[in-house]
Amino acid sequence: MPVRLKDIALPVAPITPATTAAAAFSLFLNDAALFAVPVRLGEGSDVSFGLVTRTRLTEALAGPNGRDVFAARSVSHLVGSQPVVATGDTLAAVIAKTAAEKSTSALTDGVIVMEQGAYAGIVSPIALLKAVAEENAARARAQQAAQKKLEEMQRQMARLSDASARTLAFVGHEIRTPLTGILGVADLLEGQLPAGEPKRLARTISQSGQHLERLLTDLLDLSRIDAGKLAIVNQPLDLRQFAIEARDLWMPQFDEKRISLRIGVATNAVSRIESDAARLRQILFNLVSNAVKFTDRGQVTVTLATSPSPDGLMLTMRVADTGRGISDADKKRLFQMFEQTDHADAFTGSGLGLSIARSLARRLGGDIILADNPGGGCVFTVALPVQKAGPRLAVENKMEAHSGRFDLGEVLLAEDHEASALVIREALIAAGWKVEIVADGAAAAQRLGQRRYQVILTDLHMPNGGGDAVLKAARYGHGLNALTPVVAVTADTSPERRAACDRAGFSGLIEKPLRPRALVATLADILISSIQAKRAAGA
Repeated sequence: MPVRLKDIALPVAPITPATTAAAAFSLFLNDAALFAVPVRLGEGSDVSFGLVTRTRLTEALAGPNGRDVFAARSVSHLVGSQPVVATGDTLAAVIAKTAAEKSTSALTDGVIVMEQGAYAGIVSPIALLKAVAEENAARARAQQAAQKKLEEMQRQMARLSDASARTLAFVGHEIRTPLTGILGVADLLEGQLPAGEPKRLARTISQSGQHLERLLTDLLDLSRIDAGKLAIVNQPLDLRQFAIEARDLWMPQFDEKRISLRIGVATNAVSRIESDAARLRQILFNLVSNAVKFTDRGQVTVTLATSPSPDGLMLTMRVADTGRGISDADKKRLFQMFEQTDHADAFTGSGLGLSIARSLARRLGGDIILADNPGGGCVFTVALPVQKAGPRLAVENKMEAHSGRFDLGEVLLAEDHEASALVIREALIAAGWKVEIVADGAAAAQRLGQRRYQVILTDLHMPNGGGDAVLKAARYGHGLNALTPVVAVTADTSPERRAACDRAGFSGLIEKPLRPRALVATLADILISSIQAKRAAGA
């Protein structure tokens, strides 16, 4: 609690100006703790007070002929000039601060305390400094206690955030596995059924499952962002190839809606940059997704450009649409979580896409700006720092020059989830592979010692040994599959899981929920990369 002058004032009785120096000195001799004596100056309404300090009086009397000169004279000759006078409610810290800044006499002579115009006592410099020191010490202790409390709260929040992230990751894992059955079987049905109502129903199941998967991915990303665990992995990226991949990905949806999609790279843009390609795709995905939802006619134009910056390059991704536009009221809240425009409905999204896009942009050191399109609609502009990447290595071009063809052989699938096993089996058989299924790690290890396979797919979590046990059995078993690619299949989509699989030595990772076409394409890419790696090693 702040100390006031009245809390530390001493009720020292004032003396009159007629008091001699010798008489005043006797007061100090009788009270060793007395540091000063107040002197009443003036009369009536003109009354004021001054201070005679022990130090000033002692120095005067101890000087040459001091007793002869001062002893019998009035003590008023030794009153200090410009004494500090303050009310009892004045804070001691304020007086000390003023004394330090303006060189007042409070820290040498003390302070005269007044209450309602009447003398109330005096405060010594020592008492003033002691009060301020104790107050500062108490404040420091309070700050330390508050800092400790804050740190403990931060630790608790971190633990809660980690627990929330782990819980959400677990829930995500448990949801993604049955999603494989929903999405995979829906895709299989849609591919096998003739045109008509059954095919439309299968497509509806697939689209609803995709919406659920997207919502789950958004929630997991938000959890990682909030927990500060969103990994950023910078790597070389070809900007024009990036644009081509984005166009190929989105073109079917635009064709279905009968609107135009234009994606281009500025002619003067640096073609090879270094950034987190996955996060750039995610940002652009969310912005294009938002544009196509609210554009019923016209076009969506995506422009990628680079410009010099003090630290390297600035990448700009501009997404302009000719849609319905966004009101000023919606603009203020659109980047907040779970917020949507008044035009949105239950099937247009979760309200997380733009929030995640901005969070990712800021995580990469940039931001997103929303503006009106002069031709109608909206313009989202992403600006973030990147680095210029070096030229492609000759060995990369040599690797890509090799033929990607290979003969389809037999696949060993270790998967204990029946729906997932069904989707994988049907997709691979339709593509031309032969598939053998086992339901646990022990059965997989036994088969690996009896037969050579073209590729091994294994779920990471199974009874009697998971994916690590299957990998170990392939690499260090009977030798039949020592060089066979082993691919992890998991519903854990975290960067930590992918990194752990890389460290363990898996040839690749396929994430659930599985989609038949994507599964075949991913597996083909893994096998082609394995073939190219073997060729490069033998070159």
